[in-house]
Amino acid sequence: MLFFYYGEDSFRAHQKIQAIVNKFKDKVDQAGHNTQYLDGETIGADDFFKAVSVMGFLADKKLIIIKNIFDNKKLNAWQDTLIDFLDKQKDTPDENYLIFWQSGKVDSRKKLFKKLNKLKFSEEFNKQNPQQLVTWIINHVQAQGKKIKPTAIELLIAYVGNELWQLHQEISKLVHFSQDEISEQDIRELVQAKIDDNIFNMVDALGNKNKALALKLVEDKLNNGVNHQYILTMIIRQFRILIKAKSLSQDTSYAGALAQALRIPPTIAQKTLNQSKEYSLADLKKIYSQLLILDEKFKTTQNQEKILFAQMINSL
Repeated sequence: MLFFYYGEDSFRAHQKIQAIVNKFKDKVDQAGHNTQYLDGETIGADDFFKAVSVMGFLADKKLIIIKNIFDNKKLNAWQDTLIDFLDKQKDTPDENYLIFWQSGKVDSRKKLFKKLNKLKFSEEFNKQNPQQLVTWIINHVQAQGKKIKPTAIELLIAYVGNELWQLHQEISKLVHFSQDEISEQDIRELVQAKIDDNIFNMVDALGNKNKALALKLVEDKLNNGVNHQYILTMIIRQFRILIKAKSLSQDTSYAGALAQALRIPPTIAQKTLNQSKEYSLADLKKIYSQLLILDEKFKTTQNQEKILFAQMINSL
């Protein structure tokens, strides 16, 4: 079977894909030996066809997830071969499960996009509009047996924005510590700027080559029960903003202009502008690349979060 999920909302896409992974393990691969993740940014034709041609281990099929293939600079060289392969697939449950997952926007002019977008299981996950976001928060809270006041929803969105990874983490915390209904006071006490401040501190530590401090800040979060994927998502988000800020810094040196260009709060823009001065653009891109590699490792390795974070930080 063939699947194609793409768009800026990586949280909902991840949930969709995880549901497929869980169902595949339950129905086909209880031992979990036949789910494979491929780095679409770096794979070549040989890597892909080797993965799809190797038989499953104690199973008649495999589930293969290819992430961000449209970021592959060599894709044009073997795009037609890949499309020919996809054309020959019957797209039935009897075949391997192939999931193409693209985080972010896709160039709709590419032939591969046109092919994948015609699949029966193709879906774009865009950022939700304000009303959709409110509904998502209400449903997410209710699914965990709680309610949330409308004024608390407004404050939560003001604090966090349209970031479902962070909203998921914060709602889980609020549900655990609040009474029957989440209030504005709960938001003020439990959802605070410390998360962003800690991320800024960790990014500052990396910029100052203080690897020991950076690792300590990560370990403190992990020890306090913060989800490793959430930590990584927030760090990736900050470095993405830093890269944009660095690129824009030649045109503007004012936090207000940067806030408007990046659509972030002025206080965050000022911190980001100051922070971007500690890095070269090449260093930012290198770190960002390492963070994406770490993201892939998390998907294939369990209970090694501290080790993988340490390896990434020490490699910088």
